Amino acid sequence: MSPPRFTVIMPLYNHEKYVAAAVESVLGQSFGDFELVVCNDGSTDASSEVVRGFIDARLRWIDKPNAGTVSALNACVLESRGTFVCWLSSDDLFGPDKLLTHHRHHASNPASALSVAPFGYLNGSEWTPAKQIRTAPRARLLQFVYGNYVNGLSVCANRVLYTLFGMFDERYQIAQDVERAFTFFRYQEPAFIDGLPQSHTRLYTGHTPDVGLLGDLDTLKILCQALQRKGLQGVMLAEEASTALTVDTLVGVCEWLFDARNLFYRLHMREHLIDLVAYGLQSAGQASVLPAAVAALRARGNDPRTAEIVAGLVEVGAALARPGSVCPQSFVERVVRLKDSVASADHRAVMERYLKTGF
Repeated sequence: MSPPRFTVIMPLYNHEKYVAAAVESVLGQSFGDFELVVCNDGSTDASSEVVRGFIDARLRWIDKPNAGTVSALNACVLESRGTFVCWLSSDDLFGPDKLLTHHRHHASNPASALSVAPFGYLNGSEWTPAKQIRTAPRARLLQFVYGNYVNGLSVCANRVLYTLFGMFDERYQIAQDVERAFTFFRYQEPAFIDGLPQSHTRLYTGHTPDVGLLGDLDTLKILCQALQRKGLQGVMLAEEASTALTVDTLVGVCEWLFDARNLFYRLHMREHLIDLVAYGLQSAGQASVLPAAVAALRARGNDPRTAEIVAGLVEVGAALARPGSVCPQSFVERVVRLKDSVASADHRAVMERYLKTGF
């Protein structure tokens, strides 16, 4: 028997109130060539009994001890047989044409390995479409400095990408979808499909109040590690990674990285970013580019105040980019320092928990 066109993976933990609707939203798809793989991650409520009540040959079941969402996702991927993999959380919903929407795109574009369909939010009985952010192709990695701009449920990936780049990374318990998207988007530009929302994320169904901060820390860690490994080229496209940075490119990248709206700014990690930028350029033998970039930033007239701030920060970094400079502190060390400087006791507690579980 030939493999199905799609595998829908569903990690399940204590969602007896919502999982029936989630399963029904998959089994009721207008495109029927799929399998649904559900992994019960040690639920302590009646979730497993709810799912076992469905009789459908396309539904397959995994039962395992509790180890977290990422381990459940990976168990599903290992069991998947479909050409394409989509993810649906057990408290969320697919629209009836979700799989058909992706199928039409990939059937018409056989070289495409990634597609992103519109998504929305469900707050009680209120449906709200989300704004789909479309970046310029070369900015698709840099856009992550502002956070996750694609919902994990909106992405459809050819299963070969998991073979090429590995499974979900269990070091990221909140932003595991960002880490996979960041890796996959480096390989290929995703296709953004127009139309109505095809997946719906329920708001406020068991998330802890600190989940936003934990997700931001995860995303920041992904970006910092990319910069630590490959300098500025860590957040640039694969096809650009082997080229020397020009002044224009460096100016553009710095404007993204130092923007007041992004994660580095919001979480007060600019000092760490300066170290990473300077060290990456020094390691690549490109430290001489920084002074020219500073001059170029100062010469820009479209936003002189922002340019002056960015130039000042980069100038500090230029002093660090010298032969023999030591590798910047690790992200863990920076978060330790950041935690001690945060005024909110609640946020300090979140960071303390992250330091214990996020590495």
